[in-house]
Amino acid sequence: MNAMSTRPLEGIRVLDFTHGVAGPYTAMLLGDMGCDVIKIEQPDRGDSTRYMNVAERFMTDIPKVGGDYFLAVSRNKRSVGIDIKTDEGRNLCHRLAGWADIVLQSFRPGVMTRLGLDHAALRAHNPRLIYASLSAYGQDGSLADKPGMDIAVQARSGVMRITGVPGSQEPIRPGASMADFAGGIYLYAAITTALFHRERSGEGQEVQLSLMDATMSMLMNYSVAVMDGHAELGPVGSGHPQLVPYQAFATSDGHVVVAAGTNKVFRELCVCLGCPELAQDERFRSNQNRVRHRTELIPLMEPLTRSRSTAAWLAIFDAADIPSAPVQDLPTAFEQLRSTSPGMVQTVEHPVAGPLSLLGVPFRFSHTHGDIRRPPPMLGEHTDQVLAEVLGMGPEAIGSLRAAKVVG
Repeated sequence: MNAMSTRPLEGIRVLDFTHGVAGPYTAMLLGDMGCDVIKIEQPDRGDSTRYMNVAERFMTDIPKVGGDYFLAVSRNKRSVGIDIKTDEGRNLCHRLAGWADIVLQSFRPGVMTRLGLDHAALRAHNPRLIYASLSAYGQDGSLADKPGMDIAVQARSGVMRITGVPGSQEPIRPGASMADFAGGIYLYAAITTALFHRERSGEGQEVQLSLMDATMSMLMNYSVAVMDGHAELGPVGSGHPQLVPYQAFATSDGHVVVAAGTNKVFRELCVCLGCPELAQDERFRSNQNRVRHRTELIPLMEPLTRSRSTAAWLAIFDAADIPSAPVQDLPTAFEQLRSTSPGMVQTVEHPVAGPLSLLGVPFRFSHTHGDIRRPPPMLGEHTDQVLAEVLGMGPEAIGSLRAAKVVG
C-alpha cells in the first residue's frame, strides 16, 4: 500500500438509522471506506442483530455488547443511543442530519414520515443530503406495506424454488442471507453513485432500494429465459440450469466441484476421467445438448469421480487447467482465506469481547484503501462523545437528556 494512500470516502459523514442486516452492512462498507458513521440505536435495546447469535462465547452480555451477528457487521461505527420516538430525540436527529452527508434508514415505508425524519423533513436542514431508504418490497408498490425479512424475500423472489435437491418439492433457503447482503451491496453502490452526482452538481437526492429488487437482479441470468422463453426452472442441487457439467461430484472421500463452462473444457474433462468417447457422443457435443441430456450425462460421470480422492482429482484437473475446487466446510474456508487473501482476516480488540477475527475489506485500490479502525461499538458507547463533538452539547445538557431517557 502506498504510504500516501488515503481512504476514498474519508470526510464523508453518515447518520445511520438502519437496523437488522442489509442496512447495517451498507453502513459498514461505507465505514470501511473512511466514512464517519454514527449509528442511532434505541437506548434500551439497540439493534436487533445484537440478539442474533450462534456461538456460546458471545452469549454473555447482550444487548450491551451484541451477538456474533452484530459483531460481524458493525465495525467502524459509533453507537449513539437516542429515543427517536420523543420530541427531544427527533430534534437531536434533525441537528445531526445537518452535519451528515448521508442518511440511511430501513424502517417500513411511512414510519420515518410519521416520525418527522423522512427525506423532506431532513432535507430542510441540509439540501445536499443524500437520503437512502432501504425496504423489503419498495416504497410504493403493491407489497410496500408488508414486513419483510431475508427469508420472506427469498421466498417471494423464487430463490427458494430453484434451491435444493432435484425433484424435491421442499423449499430450501440458501445458507447465505442472499437478499440482505445483495441489498446491502446494491445500496452501497447506489449511495456512492449519488455522491459522485453530488460532486458534479452539488445536488443531494433520495436513493431508494428494495431487497426484492436487489434479489431479483441477482437472478439476472434467468430473467430472459423465464419471462420470454417460458422456461420452467427447478432445483438442480449443486448444478447450474444453463451449464452442464457445472456441479459437485462425489469422490472417494468427499466432493469436488467441476466447472466445464466451454466445450473445450468438457473435452479435457472427459480425457481426465478416462471417457473421451463421451465428448464425441452427439448428445453431449455441445453445452445446449448437455443441458437437454443432463439426466443421461451426469449418471455416467458420477461413478468415475468416486474412483479417486478429492486431492487426487484436484491434482489431475489442475494439470489439465480445468476449473475445480474441493467442497470445504466453513472452518477450513476461513482458515484458508488467511493465505489465499492476506488481509481478509483481521484481528481487532473489543473492550469486552476481547480479540475478534473479522473479515477484512474486499476492495483493493492502487492509491486508496479501506480499513478497520474501530471495533463494533457497545450500545450507546459514543453518545456523549458525539453529542459534545458534533452538536457542542455540554455534560449538563447531556445529563438532563439522559435523566429524561431521551439518550442512553
